[in-house]
Amino acid sequence: MSSIKEQLVILQQIAKERTVKTQNIEYDLETLVKKIDKNIIKLDPEYQRNHRWDNQLSSRLIESLILNIPVPTIYISQDIDVDEEVEDVPRYSVIDGQQRLTAIYNFMSNNMPLEGMEVLKLLNGSFYKDLPPFLIRRLEERTIKCLRIDSTLDPQVKYDIFERLNSGSVKLEAQELRNAIYRGPFNKLIKELAENVDFRVLNQINLKDPESAKKVQKMEDVELVLRFFALHNNRYENLKKGFKAFLSDAMKEFNLLSEQELMKFKKDFIETMYLIRHTFGDKAFAKYRVDKVGHEQEKLSKMSNFNAAVFDALSIAFVDLVNLDSPDLPNSVVQEYLDLFKDKRFFDSVSGSVNDREKVKYRIEAVKELLK
Repeated sequence: MSSIKEQLVILQQIAKERTVKTQNIEYDLETLVKKIDKNIIKLDPEYQRNHRWDNQLSSRLIESLILNIPVPTIYISQDIDVDEEVEDVPRYSVIDGQQRLTAIYNFMSNNMPLEGMEVLKLLNGSFYKDLPPFLIRRLEERTIKCLRIDSTLDPQVKYDIFERLNSGSVKLEAQELRNAIYRGPFNKLIKELAENVDFRVLNQINLKDPESAKKVQKMEDVELVLRFFALHNNRYENLKKGFKAFLSDAMKEFNLLSEQELMKFKKDFIETMYLIRHTFGDKAFAKYRVDKVGHEQEKLSKMSNFNAAVFDALSIAFVDLVNLDSPDLPNSVVQEYLDLFKDKRFFDSVSGSVNDREKVKYRIEAVKELLK
């Protein structure tokens, strides 16, 4: 059996051999395309996966680049030293980011039309050459962060790095797009309110490490705050077109509010979250179902600790009806609220296609009836 000292020596040697040397650089898209064209960057090393994005997913990446939405870092391996001149041998290979670079290259080489664009719909069907000059300049000058990995790594180490880094396709979440497009004081406010402690607890986000939560990473928490304001003050009555568009219209409208109006928004949200948490507990927005016990009895069982439709019902009813400065709630309110889940129509309103106008209206007004 080897001694601890011998094990430490082996450990040091492995750590030294496997330590990855890196360098952060930024390339503009025009430069990246030229490097791919000249075979300086090899897009399809043998350790890359075979999956290829379709035109729609590629187009959504182009849309995010035009809108200046951050995209993940590209990881490239420096296979040949920059001072060496070796003909027909790529200088760099892509460890992570192949799909992104392929999408960029295909579009900027006029080999792919845009399709499925959600924000820049007017560009659907366009090739790169069809873009107006200002958008061509914007794309050419847009930069992407790259992490260059030292050339001394053997292929297996590169493969290991790729497996650890690869995170799949870049998906443009609705709130990420709104954050890029509808910039203004309201947008700033909802990002601030998404960090409210009561809200995070109710939203089942770990206070010690909130950034690791997928809801935070995808800005779903910020969208919930937007949802609160978009529906409050009986605004849910105006929900006629799709819910996505309804939220986007609210972002645009609320960015024009005065500082005083936004301060009122802030106060209402903070006090509502505080009151709900301290009345109904940390899992106030949980969803329940009815389980049969015997022939006559019914028992509620929890389906999830947080449900966005339940969030609508409880939070909007509270902010619209309860005097937040001096709430006067009966002791029976918690049980009466839980009993709503025994009502099939209420349960249906927080299940399935929950953003349907009639479902939104019914679940909010059902809770309002308890608070009157």
